[in-house]
Amino acid sequence: MPEKTPNGFVLIELVMTLILVGFISAFVGLFLYTGINGFLASKRNSEAALMAQFALDRISAELRHIESLPAAPVPDISITYRSKDLPGSRVLSYNSGTRTINLNVTNVPNPLGAMILLDNVVAYNFDLNFADMDNADGDQEIKLIIIDFMIADVPKTFSLRIHPRTFINWP
Repeated sequence: MPEKTPNGFVLIELVMTLILVGFISAFVGLFLYTGINGFLASKRNSEAALMAQFALDRISAELRHIESLPAAPVPDISITYRSKDLPGSRVLSYNSGTRTINLNVTNVPNPLGAMILLDNVVAYNFDLNFADMDNADGDQEIKLIIIDFMIADVPKTFSLRIHPRTFINWP
């Protein structure tokens, strides 16, 4: 008597194989998607932190050598100052409309105009602390300049604390 070959199991085996391959492909795709998103987020944060560090270094170099304040600073917005080492009147400001930190240089033969030091700034804090630093005439000098800001999509506050190298009287 001839042996019977199974006829119905080939289709069921093929369907089960396709379902298993589909599940495995879905998990592999999810794994790759998560990895690529993590890499791109890390790259964005790294670039933003590098730009923030550049801005902090420039602001520190600008404000460390303040010689005088021709006008009182506007809290959380701007400070106008003269530098011992750099020419012209300089204004460091935050523009909430464009969300940028700007440096504007005026009164020099070839003015640089406004330079954007950093963009995508979502929160900005600028503060001055005063004390009678020289203990001579009872007036207030700038003891500490504090700048804090946050950049969009970066969950970190960047901070800068500057102690001016000369006594700057409050205007």
